[in-house]
Amino acid sequence: MNILKDSKSTIVLCDFDGTITTEDTNIKLFDKIGNKDLIQEYREKYYNGEIDLRTLADIQFGSIKLSKEEYLEYILNEIKLQKGFKNFYTNLKNHKIPFIIVSGGFENGIRPFLAKYELKDIPIHANKLIFNDDLVKVQHYDEEHYPDLIHKDYYEDFKVEIVKECREKYNKIIFIGDGTTDINVADKVDYLFAKDYLRDHCIKNNIDHISWEDFNDVNKWIFK
Repeated sequence: MNILKDSKSTIVLCDFDGTITTEDTNIKLFDKIGNKDLIQEYREKYYNGEIDLRTLADIQFGSIKLSKEEYLEYILNEIKLQKGFKNFYTNLKNHKIPFIIVSGGFENGIRPFLAKYELKDIPIHANKLIFNDDLVKVQHYDEEHYPDLIHKDYYEDFKVEIVKECREKYNKIIFIGDGTTDINVADKVDYLFAKDYLRDHCIKNNIDHISWEDFNDVNKWIFK
């Protein structure tokens, strides 16, 4: 891959949970404090396509007691940064390649987590959590930003919409991801770095991708 000759027309979009972090923050959270039977039941419904991600998130967060302070303590103390990410992001900045986080997770956790590692300038497109003492409600990104689209038959998710918007400005789109929230963009970008569930999806559906384990691998591909 040689994107550096044309870096002004390239953008990198990246998932957060299980991508910039070593684990999915939400899966780990509900495994820790959630009703295991309830969580497993609705996870299976989600993976089987019976419910969408918005419904899953609403049910999961509606089933727990969690304060804003407890959530931040969990994010800042129990979640780890993926190897090589800071070096990768520094390389992007040095080559003036824009980088945006597009996440099915929550900005409330993403921003303080990045700030912990002195990464405060990254644009983030993600959902939000609304705390009322120990009750939690999800504010979905697409309901806020794409309210006219979410009930259309052709609508997939907000990551796809962001890819469409980037396509109007950039010649090359690189996407880095790992999970179920990334599968809809898998065949819509120019270069796809895939691991875990996303990689399995690509193999099963014959979608071109670059396998990776941490950002040292991504660095070698882009900046070799």
